Amino acid sequence: MATSPNKALLIEDDLGDADLLREMLPEGEEQPFNVEWVDRLSNGLARLSDGGIDIILLDLSLPDSHGIDTFEQVHAQAPGIPIIVLTGLEDE
Repeated sequence: MATSPNKALLIEDDLGDADLLREMLPEGEEQPFNVEWVDRLSNGLARLSDGGIDIILLDLSLPDSHGIDTFEQVHAQAPGIPIIVLTGLEDE
């Protein structure tokens, strides 16, 4: 039985990483995802104001925001939407 796709908002400035994540998310009938990609926090916040997003994939290092401030801004805009934090930082 097919279900409606989950709408994921990917906020990631690196096109290569964005493409990889879009390929990795399942497109099968049981748990399909539609991924919408934006490359700046400002664009992501604007998109969130339109509604219809089920999950957020968030890079913490963007051209217009860095670190925990990035998360805090997204969480304030969409407090009820799960956020998966992505980072390419190699922090031991």
